[in-house]
Amino acid sequence: MNKSIEIKLDEADEQARMTEDRLSHEEIFSNVRKMKTFDDMLVQQLQDEEFKKEYEAIQPEMNEIRASVASQKQ
Repeated sequence: MNKSIEIKLDEADEQARMTEDRLSHEEIFSNVRKMKTFDDMLVQQLQDEEFKKEYEAIQPEMNEIRASVASQKQ
């Protein structure tokens, strides 16, 4: 095969890979921008009465865990 053609094919392959990488990253960043924070998701989940009841029921235990972690950090 002609050396010039091989170089052009290599350049085309590299451009294709770069385009795929760029598109993949754009897709990832687009999905990240759509992500909700934990607080956003929690507010949504708390609309469900059964979830809200269970969430509130575990708060005393969660408070103990938070206090234990906080004391270990000191």
